[in-house]
Amino acid sequence: MTLPIMDLDSWTLSQSIVVFSVCALVIAIAGTRITRVVDQLADRTGLGEATAGAVLLGAATSLSGSVLSVTAAYRGHPELAVSNALGGIAVQTFFLAIADMVYRRANLEHAAASAPNMMQNGLLIGLLALLLLAPTLPDVTVWNIHPVTPILLGFYFYGTRLIQGAGDNPMW
Repeated sequence: MTLPIMDLDSWTLSQSIVVFSVCALVIAIAGTRITRVVDQLADRTGLGEATAGAVLLGAATSLSGSVLSVTAAYRGHPELAVSNALGGIAVQTFFLAIADMVYRRANLEHAAASAPNMMQNGLLIGLLALLLLAPTLPDVTVWNIHPVTPILLGFYFYGTRLIQGAGDNPMW
């Protein structure tokens, strides 16, 4: 038995727009609250705002896109999986430009130019470079996993660990 709310194929365009709008509103309201909570966690745990923002906020806000990419890959839609992830990065960069216009005290990038944030920029550039490099490599897999995948995971976890200590002990 299928519940009517789960039968998305029978929804009209207007019903889909209403559901999308309600979900977007809930996300917007929750987003303002989660920002305050993560800021408090950063202070209480000593992680620092840059690390807490990258790991906790990044994971929380990317959860829906991550589920979509994994589901798309599992269902055999690799282009949708990759384009969703890259599109998410692009649109977040767009909203960062809007945030820069809203932040009136100074240029946002200069105001946030800490060692951890600059290292996160480098980590993101490195991860994206690996993603761009992967399609040019031979089509080889080990247990159906491309060799770049464990490198990406290791690079991310190692980089995040380095970033965590960068605020107190920068490497330069």
